[in-house]
Amino acid sequence: RLGKAGGSRWFLLFVFAKFATAVIMCVVAAQPYVLTYTYVTVTPENVLYINATSTRLVLFVDISKSMGYTDTYPSRISNAVELVEKIIATATSRGDYVDVYVFSDIVEPLCISLNSSTVDACMAKLRGISLKKYSAIGDAFIYGYMYARASRMPAAILVITDGAYNYGSSPLEALQSIKSSRVPVALILVGNDPRSHELEQYCRENGIPTYRVSMGSGEEEALRYVSERLYSELKFEALVVSGQTKFQVPVKDYTVQLYLLALLVPLFILSLAEGL
Repeated sequence: RLGKAGGSRWFLLFVFAKFATAVIMCVVAAQPYVLTYTYVTVTPENVLYINATSTRLVLFVDISKSMGYTDTYPSRISNAVELVEKIIATATSRGDYVDVYVFSDIVEPLCISLNSSTVDACMAKLRGISLKKYSAIGDAFIYGYMYARASRMPAAILVITDGAYNYGSSPLEALQSIKSSRVPVALILVGNDPRSHELEQYCRENGIPTYRVSMGSGEEEALRYVSERLYSELKFEALVVSGQTKFQVPVKDYTVQLYLLALLVPLFILSLAEGL
């Protein structure tokens, strides 16, 4: 009887080992993990890749007649439109918001609170817009400043223009007010208009991110680089100004798989011992 009882126990142990081996192998195949949380500090390098607070970009596009000039390929306004499209794609894919305005002698809203589902409609409106006589760059900066200050979320201003202004407020005076308020602002100059040199020099001397885009045929990839780099700078500065540079992010800990594998080895050996 004792022999039968002992054999029965070993039989049950072998059955358990085989069953447990199969279960653990299925669990390991599912790649289990333990979800933990850690704090990450935002930097210009990682700001586009972590789940930070949503920001708002207030974007202004110059639609004056000189934006139709072809000193850049295929034209200044075409470069501006391509930049807008790439910046919007970068922002909305990360859960951020973009408001697009156009300006000539007045500033007009084109698309507000863009998301991934409304980008195509907005770009169609921008591509179909007619160029006008005047360019009030200073008014665009002032409008953006007022809008960003009133925003409940971290916000930044971006103006895309050829730098040739002939109407409204002085852009240099507008930028002085914005700079003292610490609202993040950046400038993209398209083409090589000599009338833009004063504005460009002021921005560079005062630490305002400024890019000049003058494209040739086949250089479209450079627009993607400019748009992503500039957007990451603006988003980072918006988060810094709002004091939101540390975020709690989820981390998947796969260490549990190692423990399961360590348990699997003796169980697997035991399951094979029945035939010895």
